[in-house]
Amino acid sequence: MWPFRKGNPEQRVEVKREHESFIKAHQEVLVELFADRGMLLGSNRFSELSGVERWDALIEIDSRIIKIKELIEKEELRCKKRLKSL
Repeated sequence: MWPFRKGNPEQRVEVKREHESFIKAHQEVLVELFADRGMLLGSNRFSELSGVERWDALIEIDSRIIKIKELIEKEELRCKKRLKSL
């Protein structure tokens, strides 16, 4: 049985390749952001900051992490929709 439902199999493969390259790049960014967050938490300077300064430093990194995760979720949905339409 042919693994593709209908349409052009090359288009489905291309959609999957685009999706994988997008996800890979954004997952690498996530790894870097989590590493930055860990380095911040482990730094001597962080322990010297006041509560508000700590919150500001963490929220900056955490907001970027949330944004990247949202982009990945949107890409997942976009890929599923495109594959269904092919």
